[in-house]
Amino acid sequence: MLNCHITPGGEIEKRMAFVPFWECSAQSKGLVEVNRKLYTFGPNGPYVTEPPGESQTPKDPWTVGVLGQQTTSIYEIIDHDLFDNKVFVVLWKDNVGTVGRYYAGVDLPAAKGYYCRTYKTKMYTVSNTVLYFSAVGNPADWTGTGSGNIDLSLGDSDMTDCIALEVYYDKLAIFSRTATQLWAIDPDPLKNQYTQTMREAGAIAWRSVLQYGSGDVMYLSQSGIRSLRARNSSLAAAVSDIGSPLDPVLQDLFRYMGEDWMSGAIAILQPVTGRFWIIMSGAASYEGGPLTSRIYILSAFPGPKITAWSEYDAGFVITAAAVHNNRIVVRDDNNVVYAYGGIDPAGPVYDDCYVELVFPFHAGEHVATTKTFTALDATCYGVPWDVYCAFNVEDPDVEDWVGAFDGASFPQGKFEINGRSTHMSLRLRSQQAGPQTLSNMVVHYQTGESG
Repeated sequence: MLNCHITPGGEIEKRMAFVPFWECSAQSKGLVEVNRKLYTFGPNGPYVTEPPGESQTPKDPWTVGVLGQQTTSIYEIIDHDLFDNKVFVVLWKDNVGTVGRYYAGVDLPAAKGYYCRTYKTKMYTVSNTVLYFSAVGNPADWTGTGSGNIDLSLGDSDMTDCIALEVYYDKLAIFSRTATQLWAIDPDPLKNQYTQTMREAGAIAWRSVLQYGSGDVMYLSQSGIRSLRARNSSLAAAVSDIGSPLDPVLQDLFRYMGEDWMSGAIAILQPVTGRFWIIMSGAASYEGGPLTSRIYILSAFPGPKITAWSEYDAGFVITAAAVHNNRIVVRDDNNVVYAYGGIDPAGPVYDDCYVELVFPFHAGEHVATTKTFTALDATCYGVPWDVYCAFNVEDPDVEDWVGAFDGASFPQGKFEINGRSTHMSLRLRSQQAGPQTLSNMVVHYQTGESG
């Protein structure tokens, strides 16, 4: 599924449009929501969440303000998290690796680490083999009461290149590139306790690590998208292969684009629907087309037992993403900010993106029997779907256009086709503006002799 997804009702629905609404300064980087307002990070301070100047204050929900940092330049945002409604941020100051760490815009020369997470009244950071933590209740104090560090490599040799932190139920999950450790964390450093190590459960993209559902943690590994999931009532963690349908795609990308490209992946949860997005923020081409970011979408709804992956083509290169005003907002490499679905309170916006739905070859109830495929029926809404049929499993690229679905076919009579094979693959495509939904589809055929 390209540029579409599964709804909780089991329908296939076209994605909404990415609608531009703001252009940021080229000196600024990233996106973050603070106190229900949207900001970017800028150099040369001062940092204020409610600055007096109109040029920095979000005047309405769709104005992007600036959180100034005490640095003359920002090359890239490494990681950030909120603490007491102020932002702790780690960034590259330049392209030669000079790191800055800031809380409420103020430089923190005593702070260490690259990847951060707020947890149990402290700010935690990690880099290489060491987990660092601030003083209790003060992420600006890295030498006071309660501050300290833990050398993770002393407990396990796989914890030598740690790149991410996330909360897993009542524990802190620390990800290296090859393993994950779980720690029971307490404000008193003497009560911190190692719990578990999971080898072959490492992450390659720090921004891909994200809590999902009731406590699971999703992340991008070298083999694909994986999840830490409780295997029993003790909450002991095990690795789930929820992303296995995408493994061939992601492994091909890994081989072709390389680990540096894959390490830029960004995970985010879509509000309201709860869909999990993994954004490949680096630029890639679709069969020689323009460079764009690929987004892989998990539609998981336990009630109706729906778990399905699909793919969006953003149409541009995404460098940052945030959730704001119940929408996903993203920033591109030209400093333009987009809202998924638009900002119009009247309803979501749809564009003319290319939509493709390819079903696998299916044989019905009689796999080794030749069939005469005679007709299709479907219930769909919105702009028409062009319908193609492929009948040759040995040459799946050969297909025939058989017409278009426009509305429900059941009251109008069957949609006639003519094909003879043991299997058939349906392909539906469209590139017109407006919403689209496919609710169901029926294939009519007559069986012949067994093979």
